[in-house]
Amino acid sequence: MKNPEKSKNKNKRDTIVELKNLTWKELEQLPKEKTIFFLPISPMEEHGPHLPVGTDFLTAEDTSKAAIQKIQQKDDTVHCILLPSVPLGYCEFSTDFPGSFSVSSHTVKDIVYSFGSSLATHGFKYLVVCTYHMALGHLKGIYAAMQKLRKKYHMQVCEPWAPVFYSQDISKAEPKLGFETDKELHAGFRETSLMKYQYPYLVSPLYQTLPHFYKDLDSPRIVFQKLKDLGVTQGYIGNPSKADATYGRWFFNFTVDTYVLATFSLLNNEKPRPLPKDMKNKMRLLFWQ
Repeated sequence: MKNPEKSKNKNKRDTIVELKNLTWKELEQLPKEKTIFFLPISPMEEHGPHLPVGTDFLTAEDTSKAAIQKIQQKDDTVHCILLPSVPLGYCEFSTDFPGSFSVSSHTVKDIVYSFGSSLATHGFKYLVVCTYHMALGHLKGIYAAMQKLRKKYHMQVCEPWAPVFYSQDISKAEPKLGFETDKELHAGFRETSLMKYQYPYLVSPLYQTLPHFYKDLDSPRIVFQKLKDLGVTQGYIGNPSKADATYGRWFFNFTVDTYVLATFSLLNNEKPRPLPKDMKNKMRLLFWQ
């Protein structure tokens, strides 16, 4: 005979609680010290001729949900609340392709800050910003909002993925592939693998025919230029033809584990992992967009 209490706890751990489905009274009754909110935010943006424009958005949303389930399985006293996913971000460099919708860094800052300040006003303390879009103009808005939330409300807030993305963590941890992946900047091997795992029916078979294409986007001289002006005529940088769903599953789970680790660090009042120093300096020098 099944233990009904055990089944009840299992269902609780597997349930994704979304803000949009709660009443204000239910929110008010949540324990402030054990409630953490997740905000997925990434723009609609072209991802080559083979991936959907929602690639970053779908990944941010799906990894957030998977992280919530894993956190609740580890500690069912933690209340994880999924905020509405925001399909916006700064991606001005790719707007010469249809399907890329860019907002300013200031707008990104205002959106993240508005969510955080509204929660903090009612006593909530923890916010995880989940983005898969790594453009510095986008991140500048997010990090400026987080800094303001910490300063004004002493809110514990973090963005887990950029510090990992801009380090060597992925290449050190990933399965041995026999080719370099550090130059997979946009819609290449990694993201195509990810989408083959998540949404194979959204990946065009065209990916198999796309040649490896690399472009250095690190030079300060190319700031504010669009992709086509830089010779990125197909909207991807990397090697999508090598994409593999098994790697995509590993990459997805690696992201989820990154969110989980960052969340528990936040709940333990530990300082979030910072961006690498060189990326912080680049972001600081970047004009507001």
